[in-house]
Amino acid sequence: MVQSKSRTILPIALIIAVFYAIIFLHSSGRSITPSFVRNHGNADQKTDSATSTDQVNLATGNHEFAITTFLTGQAKDDSYFIATRTLAYQLLHAPSTKIRNSSIAFVVLCSESLEEDKRDQLRKDGAIVAEVKDVALGSWVKVQVDRWKEQFTKLRVFEMTQYKRVLYIDADTLITKPMDDIFAEPEVKTLAPTLLHRKDQIKDDESELPKEWFFAARSDNAFLGERDHPVPPLQTNVLTAGFFMAAPDQKLFDHFLSVIKHEGRFDSWSMEQSMLNYVFRRDGAMPWRELNWRWSATWPSEKDLEMGVHSLHEKFWVTGPQKLVDMWKARKDEMLKFYGES
Repeated sequence: MVQSKSRTILPIALIIAVFYAIIFLHSSGRSITPSFVRNHGNADQKTDSATSTDQVNLATGNHEFAITTFLTGQAKDDSYFIATRTLAYQLLHAPSTKIRNSSIAFVVLCSESLEEDKRDQLRKDGAIVAEVKDVALGSWVKVQVDRWKEQFTKLRVFEMTQYKRVLYIDADTLITKPMDDIFAEPEVKTLAPTLLHRKDQIKDDESELPKEWFFAARSDNAFLGERDHPVPPLQTNVLTAGFFMAAPDQKLFDHFLSVIKHEGRFDSWSMEQSMLNYVFRRDGAMPWRELNWRWSATWPSEKDLEMGVHSLHEKFWVTGPQKLVDMWKARKDEMLKFYGES
């Protein structure tokens, strides 16, 4: 009789132990499981057939927010690869600018054309690396250089729906102060209702708009005197696509795809920036919000630095005020030294 009870108790205890082990592993946030296209080196491959698009769907662990950038494999040289590594160093390791809030992830979206050795290096640098498929474009889309069409692929940040908010930053950016607090800004916390009463701005040949949304950006200083823009700057009706924040929404991404189908709906010469300015036009149903000017500046000047702007967007390896060029090159050298490559 005693032996019979022992045989019964043993399997029950084993089942309980397995159950709690599964709960522990699930809650520990140790794994990053993708269900988008491919996630090289971060986890097992898994595809999501529930939608017609290729969702970027990295499990977040404890991350509520993400800062992300995009790297193409079609660049003519390694300038943007080095810039991406320098951005990663600034956000992940540099004492004066690194992310301090553990709820914020850093993700590099890469095109299918990016070489595997570059992906491996970015992972070694500490970034989450996610491959995404190019956004399909109609033949009517014309750009100055054909490889620039890949810039539309950055729109896949709107598919990263596991994050509450995603901050997109172009790789050619000098970070001067930590970026964490941008996620706590009042204008970032709430969704906005779609202005359905602006019926003349809602097109029947485009997909249905979400009922509420969030998208915010910075005005482009190209329209405020370029390098001679005032600081603090004025606001314009033109946003820059090199620095923006969104609440990811699959319905919103699907809307982008419906817009791209219509020839001439936006000026493709300016690529994804023109499309975003069309979808989130100020007189439309989803007018974009303005982020505080202290978070980012295009056509940056020394005045921006003096006034405490947190990120300065420029190809500093080829142009820009000398003081800012020297700062970016110093960050790049720090990055190489940090990884033992100097």
